[in-house]
This record gives sequence, structure tokens and C-alpha cells, in this order.
Amino acid sequence: MQLSAGQTFGTDGSLDFSGGVNSLAVTTIASERNPNGLKRNELAWLVNGTVRDGGISPRNGYKYLGTISNPSGLFQGAVMYQPDAGNPYLIVCINGHILQVNPDNVVGIVDLSVKFPGMSMPPTQPYFYFPWSQPEQFTVIQAGDFTTLPLFWDGTLLRRSKGITTVPVAPGTPGVNEIPAAGAMDYFMNRLWYERGRQYGAGDIVKGSSGTVVYQFRDSVLEVTENPLVVGGDDFTVPDSAGNLRALVHSIQINAVLGQGNLLPVARRAIYSQYVPITRNNWIAADNNNQPLQTIVQLSNGAVNDRSIVVVDGDLYYQTQEPGIASLNLAVRYFNQPGNGSLSAAENRILQFVDRSLLSFATGIYFDKRLLQSSLPKRLPQGVVHDAVIPLDFLPISKFGSNFQPAWEGHHEGLQILQMLTGDFGFERSFAITVSGIDTPAAPKGSIQLYEIVKNARFDTNANVSPENPTGEARINWQIEFPAFTWGDEFELKKLVSAELWVDRIFGEVLFHAEYRPDGQTCWSDWHTWQVCSAKNSCENVTEPQCYPLEDYGDGYKQTMGLPKPPATCAESAGRPTTVGFQFQVRLTIRGYCRVRGLQLFAEPVKRGLYRMLVCKFNGLVASLVKLTG
Repeated sequence: MQLSAGQTFGTDGSLDFSGGVNSLAVTTIASERNPNGLKRNELAWLVNGTVRDGGISPRNGYKYLGTISNPSGLFQGAVMYQPDAGNPYLIVCINGHILQVNPDNVVGIVDLSVKFPGMSMPPTQPYFYFPWSQPEQFTVIQAGDFTTLPLFWDGTLLRRSKGITTVPVAPGTPGVNEIPAAGAMDYFMNRLWYERGRQYGAGDIVKGSSGTVVYQFRDSVLEVTENPLVVGGDDFTVPDSAGNLRALVHSIQINAVLGQGNLLPVARRAIYSQYVPITRNNWIAADNNNQPLQTIVQLSNGAVNDRSIVVVDGDLYYQTQEPGIASLNLAVRYFNQPGNGSLSAAENRILQFVDRSLLSFATGIYFDKRLLQSSLPKRLPQGVVHDAVIPLDFLPISKFGSNFQPAWEGHHEGLQILQMLTGDFGFERSFAITVSGIDTPAAPKGSIQLYEIVKNARFDTNANVSPENPTGEARINWQIEFPAFTWGDEFELKKLVSAELWVDRIFGEVLFHAEYRPDGQTCWSDWHTWQVCSAKNSCENVTEPQCYPLEDYGDGYKQTMGLPKPPATCAESAGRPTTVGFQFQVRLTIRGYCRVRGLQLFAEPVKRGLYRMLVCKFNGLVASLVKLTG
């Protein structure tokens, strides 16, 4: 609402935040004079929050499941293994040992390297590789040093590959050649593909004669006998200019450019598309003179590794060396447009601080209709952890016929994440392998732990239990930075006098802390701190000492909560009180669960003289400028 002469106060604010975060735009609200500012439904930044469901709420809760290793462990990688029957579980590699971890019974960890003597890997190798897609009932563990032969796990037995021992070999000969030492892998078109630097090859097609009756010939995918080029170690090669391969993946989308049945060899600077021979005869016939067609589909940005490449509705999203987050389909669609690259410019506020030398340890998943990509990596003795997660919410586009775009949601924090994984337990579950940042009764600082990201959980549940808090429940701390509001006139001076906050879904105790800043001020000024409570159970009602939920307890609301006049201090750079300015931005820090539905600010017009803030002439400076410009 625009202020006018004689008006005692005006209002400005927002009730819709569905546009998410845009940290690339100037924080001033968009208008005819300022067309590139923040849209009224966007936020300057958001920490540990989501703009889903008609307002701003905390992120999903993190639930501590157990400790995997003591502080001396070096995390080398993990994969979610899906057996032929039953729920999936994690295969976790620490200090060269292969651990079987049931997320519902972490204390029952099985050290497979002890159970099967000799089946360990190099203890100091920092990054192990697993197939991007599981090959039949097997998983393959590569040390990534291109020397150590991989391990095969079939759900019952852990054994080491024989490697390639016989050249040449008759196609389909069993028990002779197996998957060699390599790096990234993918199971695609019934073959297990593997990379070795700039080269990549594949084993035999499933159900081939190189398999065994015990496995119903499914183990033929672990053999390497059918293609003479691969058996001879020559493999297929990407150009030197692309760099070494970082991943082998595939997309499920049928695309005129990518084609159907194409493998995607991913390098740091490019992504290729390889037509994969479908039949066994065509695969056997592929050689240097009859190589499958390889084309380039993305030239400007490849992926940093295989763990960050995530399938979302047929598209592939991945982290790039910029740093940034890119989409393969969008890159293909707009390949001839200037500036084609990442789509994560709205997250530049956090991406600009990423240590690019550690991006090869990035991790990502798709869970609860959100792409979650790790950020802010740092190196610890236990491995490279990530202090933040960047979320991209796809729920806004899930409505049929919707024109909405996915919404960036700032960043999530609270865990030091080594790797994130998902699994199908009859319903989708997601997990984070982390390094503990504090000493707790459950485990010392530096322990490698397992957390679950729980959909719709309103609180975190951590390992820091006590007699006062036996469940380890902890309210989530989250923060909102709203746009800088102008009351419809960027050039009119105003005085901030009050605000109203519209909040609902209050659950338990919620603490609010409001700050504000005028114009271009860097630092925030304290405004007001207050607390509300909607008892979630009788523990929060002193008249009923028993702790149990009742019908009278649950979500509450406060519509609206009015703030007092903000305290004014001197803004030396502007030469006026902090409550007087042309625009005002509010930051709200919240501890606990609620949903923010709207913010309304109140201001009064302030008269000012035309030459009150006149910039005086300084002759010495003028002379210097004249000399500089000639």
C-alpha cells in the first residue's frame, strides 16, 4: 500500500511465499521501477524451512537411528542394497571393512570383512564406488584405485573378483574373467558397465552361459567374456578434452537427442551418449571397427561424481564444478542458448562459498518430492562432510496442468552429512550417514552415525538424551528472510512503527526472534523476542502432571501477533535512526514448529529536506578523478 501525505501509517507485506528463495535478485520487492527485485511470493533466504503447503514451515525432522563406527573410522562410501526378498539395508565401507547395517537395528551391525576373512579393501582409499543401479541380486564394491580387485556381495556371500585372467576367451566361458578393478559403474541394458579413466566397458549380458545354475545364470553380469574389445582391455573411450569419467548412468526418458537405450558416460566437462547394442550377438560383434555410436549431449558442464546424480521424473539432476546444480534435459533443450549451464542461480548465496576441491564427494537424493543436494563440504578425519543441504521442491508442479515452477528453499542444516541414500521399504525412506559434532551419552564426538530424514516429522530426534529429555527430541531452529518492502514507493522516506505476524499450526512451545534492517544496511537490528505455546500433550500443562496426548491438545494459531515499535539505534552510514529508511527487510528466527502464513509491516511517512543529505564537494578528489579520466 502506497503512503501519501497526511496518512498516519501504511501497510505492506506478503501472504504467499510459494515462489521459494531467490538469492540472486536484489532483496527489494519487485515493482515497475525495480522489475528485477524479489517477487512478492519469494524470499531472500530460508534456513531449515519449506514454502510448501500454503506458508513457511520447518523442514522434515532428523531422527537418530544409531552409531555405526567410533571416531577413528574413515568413511569410504555406502550403498542401499536390495535383496531378492525382504527390506533393503545399507552396505557401508569404513576403514576398508564392509559393514552390513540394518537401519531398524543399527546395533546389530555385521562386519562382513570379519565374517569372510580376507574380504577387505584398502583402509585409506577415500572414495569407493558402487553400481549406480543394482545389477540383479548383486552389488559390486570398487576401491577406486584401479588396482584392487572389486568385491561381490550377493546377500549371503562376500567374495573377490578374479579380474580378467584370460585373453582371448570364448564368449560365454564361465569362471574365467570377471569385472576388473575400476571406478564408477552402472547396470544398464542387462550389462554391468564400468569405467577406467577415460575408458569404459561392460561385462556379459544377464542369463548368459558364463553364469551358473546356482544363480539361475544371473551372475553372468559379473563375467567379462563376450566382447573382445572389452576383454582385451581396450574398452570405449571419450575424448581427452572431457577429462576422466566421473560416472556412468542412464536416463529413463525417451528423447530424440538422447535416444532410447543409451548409456551416459559422464565426465567433469562433458556428458556423452553411447548407443548400447541390445542383442548379445551385436555386443559380441562390437570392436574397434564396429564401435557403438557415441555422441556428446552436454559440453559445458558434466557432473562432479556419481553420488550426486539423481533421477527426478525421468530427468537427471547433478552437481557441476561451477559449482551449481544442473538438469540434463534442460541442458539438452537449451544447448544453443547463451549461458546454458546450471539452474541453481537462486541458490548462489550458499554456492559461492563451496570448496570446489571437495565437490567430488557431493551426495544427493530425491525424497518427499524434493531434490536434496549436499553443500558446504569440509574435510574431517572421518571423511568429507557437508554442513548444508540444498532443497528443490517439486511439489508445486505435481498438479495436473500446473504452470508452477519447482521452488528452491534456501538450505537445510543440523547434520554433518557424509552421504545420503534412499530405499524402498514398502514406502520411501531416506537416510543420512553423518559425523557427530558433539559428545553424547550414545557416542563420542566424531562418531559415524545414521540418521533418518522423516517425512512430516515436526522435531529432530538426536542422540543427546538425558533424564530430562529421554527421547532426545529437539525443536528445529529455522530462519526466514523476507523481501525488503517499500510500501509502493521506493523514493519515499518512511518510519517503521510495527508489524503483524499471521501464524498457525503452532505445536508445543515456539520461540520467535524478529530483526530488521533499513535500506542497504549490512547488519541486522534486534526488534523483539517472544514465545507462544499450544500444548501438544499434558507435559506442557502444569495442572496435569502426566505426559500423554489428549483431545484438547494439538495445533494452535495466533492471528495476528502484533510487534511493538522497533527500538531505534543510530545508522551512522545513513545519518538517521535505523527505524527511518526507504525500505525495510525483516528476518525472523523461530525455534519450534508452526506455519507462518503472512507478514504485514506498518510505517509512517517521513518528511525530508531536498538537500538534507547533500554530498559535499572535495576538491582533492575531483582533481584526482579529472587526472584519472584524462
